[in-house]
Amino acid sequence: MRAALIVILIVASIAFGSQAAQSQTGSASAMQHVTLKWLGTAGWEIQIGQTRILIDPFLTRQQAVASEEWKTDEEAVLRVISGGDYIFAGHSHADHIGDIPFIAKRFGAKILGSRTTVNLSLSAGVDKAQLTTISGGEKLDFKDFSVQVIKSQHGILTRDGQKRQPRSAEITRPLSGPIFGKHFVEGGSYLYYFTFGKLSLLHQSTGNFIEENLQGLEPDIAILAENGNYNWTEALKILRPKTVVVHHYDDWRVPLSSGMTAAVRRRAQRLEKDVKALDRNIKVIIPEFLQTITLE
Repeated sequence: MRAALIVILIVASIAFGSQAAQSQTGSASAMQHVTLKWLGTAGWEIQIGQTRILIDPFLTRQQAVASEEWKTDEEAVLRVISGGDYIFAGHSHADHIGDIPFIAKRFGAKILGSRTTVNLSLSAGVDKAQLTTISGGEKLDFKDFSVQVIKSQHGILTRDGQKRQPRSAEITRPLSGPIFGKHFVEGGSYLYYFTFGKLSLLHQSTGNFIEENLQGLEPDIAILAENGNYNWTEALKILRPKTVVVHHYDDWRVPLSSGMTAAVRRRAQRLEKDVKALDRNIKVIIPEFLQTITLE
């Protein structure tokens, strides 16, 4: 009888220890800080634990000329980027994916993007094993985070005084030769809804939405691309974010080292004004280049 009691106590002790260890592991995961670093344009570096996520990293900051072969400014990239586990591409214009193949090959990062992004990455020599094609609707789980892919649309542009919606062309197969500026077509636009424990974050690569696809998201943080041609009111009413971070308001053809003029910063302040007009309780952050923001 006594021996049986001892066995019961040992089993109970082991079970309690196991539960405590699991609880501590879960608490540690929940307490991990998430840090964001703005890379300019729609580019971000997100760090959670040992995992480094890149979104639309573009450090070359030069126009892609249609008739010229594309060349990444590798030195400019490596001054800012020192690693990456995953790279998410919002759409396939040069100022979003132009540097992605170089980063993926250099650091072995996995790329998630449209068929166009995947085909251009293959054309640039990225290993097929590093590539995942998305088309909207995917829900993907990773070690430190999960992500939902949401179909969207490109922002309306103003060119020569005229507003127009860019044509959503695609690259349907890898190229047989080098990548030229003309190959950076939109290829479809996507939102990424990240979940880090109890924290949710929405990344928008271009200033437009398909508003019916926003229902039920309500992210804690919405990273929104400034666009004076978009009426933000309805989207913000649906999203109801606690914090808005404004990006893609800079002149992406100017080096980071040149900073920003007051006129450029006023673009972000216009969106801030729209947000505050709707709800003054929404916190608005207008980041500086390479500024780190810690989320808890």
